[in-house]
Amino acid sequence: MKTHLRFANRELEKAFLVHYAEIAIPGIRMGYWLATILYAIFCILDYFLMPESYRTMWFIRFAVVIPVATVTYLMTYNKSLHRYMQFAISASSLVMGLGIVAMMALARESEPGYTFYYAGIILVIMGIATLFGLRFHYAVFCLLCLVAGYEFSLVFIQQIYPSSTPDAKSVIFINNNFFFLGANIMGIIIAYLFEISKRIEFLQQEEIKSRNAEIIQHAREMKRELELAKQLQLRLLPDVYPEVPGVKFSLLYRPMEDLGGDYYDYIKFTEEHRIGIFISDVSGHGLPAALITSMLKSLIAASEKVKFSVSGFLQHINTHASGIIGDNFITALYALYDSQSRTLRFARAGHPYPLILRDGKVIQVKSKGGMIGYNPYASYAETEVQLEPGDKVLLFTDGLIEEINDASQSFESTFMEKVLPSLSMMPITDVVAVSFRRLVEFKGSSNFMDDICILGMEVL
Repeated sequence: MKTHLRFANRELEKAFLVHYAEIAIPGIRMGYWLATILYAIFCILDYFLMPESYRTMWFIRFAVVIPVATVTYLMTYNKSLHRYMQFAISASSLVMGLGIVAMMALARESEPGYTFYYAGIILVIMGIATLFGLRFHYAVFCLLCLVAGYEFSLVFIQQIYPSSTPDAKSVIFINNNFFFLGANIMGIIIAYLFEISKRIEFLQQEEIKSRNAEIIQHAREMKRELELAKQLQLRLLPDVYPEVPGVKFSLLYRPMEDLGGDYYDYIKFTEEHRIGIFISDVSGHGLPAALITSMLKSLIAASEKVKFSVSGFLQHINTHASGIIGDNFITALYALYDSQSRTLRFARAGHPYPLILRDGKVIQVKSKGGMIGYNPYASYAETEVQLEPGDKVLLFTDGLIEEINDASQSFESTFMEKVLPSLSMMPITDVVAVSFRRLVEFKGSSNFMDDICILGMEVL
């Protein structure tokens, strides 16, 4: 990623300056803590290296430099002053560096610090380039000022400069400048790389924010679309029970997600004593499963000619669904009930067997039939059951019986052996409602791994 020391976009540059002023604060505080402590501790060196003028050095340290550094440090705790921090840090950095220059200029030539204290300026250079959080242009200005101040003091005050005849002062001049100028060059490079890295980091963060905003907006749009799809899917499902003499219906439908893959429908006949009952379960969840349930609605609407044959009804759906639902599959059951003869004929396509509750017993009615979507030429066996007054018929999807609890136990055996026998004498509405409540108790929560649909019918 290529960047420069100033963004062409003014708004982006303004945002970066605000951002930089905030993120630099922790480093500035740490840098000034360290600088103040070192500046104070080095007074010990004054006593040994400046034995004749150490009091003057202490005055510079404790009456000038440290108070200025302390004021700059305290400014970091006032947000309204953060915009002025670069100026304040530049000024205090110059005070630190030129304070050492002043110590050298005021020292006596006989004192060791007269020539050795230039090393202290190198420490200030390190702080300017890193810890003090100065941006590149401010750092370069400070470093050049320190170079000018040091060279001025060295040449015009201390009278240390190269001469035609090599002597001690020439050696000191060359030696000190090698290290001092080398440190400045490194400081400039570090300050440049430091700001470039901060600008790159800022751009990356802005890119992340932009992408996050796009993702959030996309998520909101998807949520609205899913809500609309949910409402449309619910409209596909019957909203009232069919009116059939001698029959009472009950239903519970709980999709795992906003869009479910379970589907049910009632197929009406001219004869009021007849009713078709369809229930299915599409593999998978979410939008793909919901789209397939929409297709089922269309296929059922076009099944007028085959609705009298329970096996022909499933063959009709299988023929049209095979090859267009991809890797998905459908389990389904279609039942045709005649309330005059109380006969229930059904065919199933890989769907859970229907259950009949009669006199405290649970009867599982079995039949053969593979799932829809694999073989367009599949056939489905028909089974007929004679019902009696008081019988309750339960049709459901596998989400009900395959749910497991924390002990990795399936609800199926509990449902078949304990729950249903205790409910057989209750009205069908209670059988359906209590079955679901027992599932929630068994699971320990209402967060399920699959859609749940329970369709009940009671013969009166």
